[in-house]
Amino acid sequence: MKAMCFIMLAAPCLQLFAQQESTEDLTHKVDSLMKSYQFNKALTLLNARGDSLALETLQYKGYCYHQLGNYNEAIDAYTNILKSDPLNRRAWLALGQLYGRMKQYGESFNAYRKLIEMDSLNSYYYKQYAFVALEADAQDAAIASLQKALELNPTDIESTTKLAELLVDGEQPEMAEEILTNVLTRTSSPHLRLLLAKAQMDGKKYKEAIQTTTELMTNDTLPAHARILGASHYKLGHSEEAIPWLKFMLEAGFKGEWIYYYIGAAYQELNKQDSAIVYFNKAVKKGTSQYMNSYFVQLATSYEAKSNFKMAIKYYKAAYRESRVGILLYHLACTYDVYYKDKAPALAYFKRYLESDDTIQAAREYSQHRVDQLMN
Repeated sequence: MKAMCFIMLAAPCLQLFAQQESTEDLTHKVDSLMKSYQFNKALTLLNARGDSLALETLQYKGYCYHQLGNYNEAIDAYTNILKSDPLNRRAWLALGQLYGRMKQYGESFNAYRKLIEMDSLNSYYYKQYAFVALEADAQDAAIASLQKALELNPTDIESTTKLAELLVDGEQPEMAEEILTNVLTRTSSPHLRLLLAKAQMDGKKYKEAIQTTTELMTNDTLPAHARILGASHYKLGHSEEAIPWLKFMLEAGFKGEWIYYYIGAAYQELNKQDSAIVYFNKAVKKGTSQYMNSYFVQLATSYEAKSNFKMAIKYYKAAYRESRVGILLYHLACTYDVYYKDKAPALAYFKRYLESDDTIQAAREYSQHRVDQLMN
């Protein structure tokens, strides 16, 4: 009788143990499949489980769907988790990421706000909120969130990088420099130091930018180094030093019109007009920007310096067609005045200049003087 009772009592225990062992074995298989990125196979096992609404099962399914790009199914899984566990941070974080990827920014913001409400000292939540704000083109919110993330985690290189880039692009290089300098006292990062040099250059601290970049360079020179050194030396009027760095960029495969323009202007400063003309012409050939008129003006200036007034007139006219800047009419008048014996074109351009809205006093006085002379 005792034996019979023991068998009757043990049977349910053995069944429960077998079920537990089976569940553990299934979980192990799911883990193994997920680690080998076989998410579809893992889902097949998960969907076959009887506890499809258990938190662990939903967590696994949400993760698998997320990795497969099945965002709607993943959202359903995480939403079901929150129905029974409203403070589940993993679910809220996953929803923030998923809604962000689906460009449902309002829902994404709500998820991250919920996380911040649960833990206002977690810098990671502020950083993720900032990245969604950037996607949503809400730069002010992104900057504020990145600043908070850095306040909580002062050595966060990712947040510092993004914040500095935003500030430099937003024409706040001084603030970027301050933040980068502060972070670099706590941690080291070649990329952050390069950003510091860029912020200094954009803030017109050219000597500091050169020093920071020079200290950063070791055995290798990168085009990013050459860009800062070339532009900074040019801005300081160090034409001899600027040209090799700018040419380094060309040799590295960078063909931006501004590089050709800076090289041309540097040669012009050195009174090497033939070389200047070569590079200004390259800038014109490459040019598609709003600065095209500047390239034409510099070409005209170099030709004028070589006493090639015919070509100077050609490019002053081109510059005026691009910009309609009044002072160019004055330059045309003066060049015609020097080049042609027939003063009718010069007189016409002096008159056109006086009718323009340009306010350079010396040019207006000289133009009026020549008009009076030529008409008498």
